[in-house]
Amino acid sequence: MVDSPVEESLGANPAEAALNPVDPVAMGVPADRVPGFLGSSKGRAFRALAHEPFRLLYAAFLINQTGFWISHISLQALMVELTNDDPLYLGRLSAAIFTPAFFLAPLAGVTADRYDRRKIVLVCYAAVSTLMLLLAAFSGFGVITPVLALALSFLLGTAFCFAGPSSFAVAANTVPVLDLPSAVSLQSAANNLTRVLGPVLAAPLLATHHFELAFCIFGATSLISAALIARIQIRPNVPQLGGGGIFARLRVGFTHARERRPALPALLTVAGFSVFGVSHITLLPVYAERVLGHSNLFVWIVVASGIGALVGALVAGYSRHSTLRSCGIQLMLYGLALTGFACAPSWLPLAFAIQVVIGFFYFSVMTHLQTLVQQIVDDDKRGRVTSLFQVAWAGLIPFGALAMGGVATSAGVVATLAGAGACCVAIGGTVAAGARRWSSPLPLPGLRAR
Repeated sequence: MVDSPVEESLGANPAEAALNPVDPVAMGVPADRVPGFLGSSKGRAFRALAHEPFRLLYAAFLINQTGFWISHISLQALMVELTNDDPLYLGRLSAAIFTPAFFLAPLAGVTADRYDRRKIVLVCYAAVSTLMLLLAAFSGFGVITPVLALALSFLLGTAFCFAGPSSFAVAANTVPVLDLPSAVSLQSAANNLTRVLGPVLAAPLLATHHFELAFCIFGATSLISAALIARIQIRPNVPQLGGGGIFARLRVGFTHARERRPALPALLTVAGFSVFGVSHITLLPVYAERVLGHSNLFVWIVVASGIGALVGALVAGYSRHSTLRSCGIQLMLYGLALTGFACAPSWLPLAFAIQVVIGFFYFSVMTHLQTLVQQIVDDDKRGRVTSLFQVAWAGLIPFGALAMGGVATSAGVVATLAGAGACCVAIGGTVAAGARRWSSPLPLPGLRAR
């Protein structure tokens, strides 16, 4: 029996295959003829771990994200202590961290397509480690102020912003295209696992007010993660020759997203989801206090949502393929769950159960949308397109949070959450109804219609 060209290329030299992952779609092989491509369910969600470069990247991601959540919770607690629980400063802290994603992510995408992505990630991790050690020193010696904390947080957000597109692209470069859904879902699952684990590990440090130790931990985990990424052997991305200046390159990335349908509709879906859905998280502490009866229940709401999100990300990895229509349907279900959470009686088991459902569809939708975009863009433009994803996701959260806070002030938190859920249902229904019209029959050679 003669192996197919793709089978031969995957099995001839495992070491070379790990260094230069085969992209059978780019070779013009129909997707349904690629061995295992979005087909076999055996181990599908974990298949990316078969590749050593991805294993190293995944270990680095787990370690770094755990350190991030330990420090992030500690930074919030430090700001509460410095400002006597002033909600305005807490809002400013979130804005300082997330605003760079809105303004600088496109530039970070151009950088990711122009220079060595692995080196960009290493530089960003080194910058994060330096900033965290500075924050630890200022905290430990008692000279930290709210303004200084905000300034360092803005610099941290800038480092996160520039690391984002390169990290997305490096992850895609560590696996062949047939294992890309597994890679994306595993990273999403790790993000939610650390979102639960990090605060638990940070609790003793917060209780003893040793914030500087939490910041030192993140500084150390960033260095460890950088050391792991430095060991990754992947083929460097080949920058596109020419292309003009920064704005010309940005236009190329946007044009590419528009041409590789349904990348642009997927990005618009992410934007609507972030503004009307994801941003509701900012109201959960108030909801816990006013509806459920105690502000401390906010932590358990987050844990319940994180458990659901972890499951949703893993289940997304078992999907045969990501489609815009399925994302629209799941977004509708997310909106219904959010509306139900807002309007349900204040019975704790029911509230936590609905939050598990909300978390499930939140990361299931986002994982499918990211997989969809990653699969249909060219590698030399991947950084710019994924930077648009970063703007649509993280960059719009501060604006949605501010809008929801303003509406909740006059309309109440329950009405605001219910309205946000209704908006998600409307957006999801629109996406599901228009998916076939907005999708290209053949976005890439051999890929089935989306």
